[in-house]
Amino acid sequence: MTSLETLKGMAEKCVRCGICQSVCPVFAELQREASVARGKIHLSRNILEGQIGYSAKLSTYLLQCLGCGACSENCPNGVQADQIILAMRAHMAEEKGLSLPKWLIFRLAFRSAHLLPMLLRPGSLLQGLALKKIPGESGLHLRFSLPYLDKNRLIPSIVTPFFLKRFPEEIKGVADANGQRRIGIFSGCSINYLFPPIGEAALHLLRRKDFSVIVPKEQTCCGLPAYGSGDIETARLLARRNLEVFSRRGIDSLLVPCDSCFYFLKEGYLRLFPQDEKVRAFSQRIIHPSTLFADLSFSIGRRKSDRARSGQDHPRRLTYHDPCHLRRGMKIFREPRKLLQSLPGVELVEMKQPDRCCGMGGSFNLVYYPLSRRILRHKLENIEAVKPDAVVTGCMGCLIQLRDGLHQKAMATKAMHLMEVLEETLTLT
Repeated sequence: MTSLETLKGMAEKCVRCGICQSVCPVFAELQREASVARGKIHLSRNILEGQIGYSAKLSTYLLQCLGCGACSENCPNGVQADQIILAMRAHMAEEKGLSLPKWLIFRLAFRSAHLLPMLLRPGSLLQGLALKKIPGESGLHLRFSLPYLDKNRLIPSIVTPFFLKRFPEEIKGVADANGQRRIGIFSGCSINYLFPPIGEAALHLLRRKDFSVIVPKEQTCCGLPAYGSGDIETARLLARRNLEVFSRRGIDSLLVPCDSCFYFLKEGYLRLFPQDEKVRAFSQRIIHPSTLFADLSFSIGRRKSDRARSGQDHPRRLTYHDPCHLRRGMKIFREPRKLLQSLPGVELVEMKQPDRCCGMGGSFNLVYYPLSRRILRHKLENIEAVKPDAVVTGCMGCLIQLRDGLHQKAMATKAMHLMEVLEETLTLT
């Protein structure tokens, strides 16, 4: 965890110019000083200097942040406000402890190697009691209201068998021209439990190039949800498990289809273990799908799709939503677009502010759902303006948020993961 003295030094760089007000999606809705970076930094300095203590209201101010990084990206003084806020959450968790729901999730369910799948497996069978299937859509509705869950929201279903149960741990292939023979896949929680077909799409794409694909069953949550809530201890524990699991598999590269997991495995682990050379070596082996598949040589063939069967030959109109962790955290935004533009029968159209946060923010969406929806409204308007067939993204959280918003607004546009688009469009040789 960042030391208090370091935190004070970081916070003192803020000169309260107010530029962060113009880019903060939370401030745009609430218009309160405490909801923007400079206000949170001012409160943080008062805490660190002992002038005020933590309270329920102060906790809310620190938690009402999406962590999108727009403030840090636009700060003329180089203040990393998003990192300061994350560090203050960790300080708050150390001082006050975690809330009961977060303690149960992070300390109990996530730390256990078996408890979470043990709970979710019967949950997949019982979800029909509390949730009802929406005809024609990949989601569920609540039959009645529950805490933290709006009755009208689109909820992804728990899908069994889980992704990690669908394949052997190693599917052997032959070396490709670049010598990248053994590639691991990191599924993350969302792909494993909610969206196995996205993991399958990534695996199928790799197999078409004859890679040996390694999918360790012992892999676990990347640790980002715990880290974002201030539970650094759990984040480190989960990180160590993943480091150990993938290190002993002897992989050349690790493909991470979820952009938030990609960011945390590649950059977050370096923050958790800044002096560890093994972690640095692990980070260098992590690759993004858009980089890998753009670099591979492939022949492109059109699949027989519903569009083709119906005689609709006009290009498939796609727009791309930049996940915050990928765009601001990793500076990756050209590569996914370049890959989409290379696909046959695809017209890529840019929406206004494609890198504007969708309002998901992990647990932010659960705790502040009405506010999250208000933030999403701007993204939906920008999507609607370009009239795409589908909006494409690579973050599982963004995908959940976009599908919910598109459903509630009754828009015909689909929300798709980059791997789904590639799998539908490409035939690799």
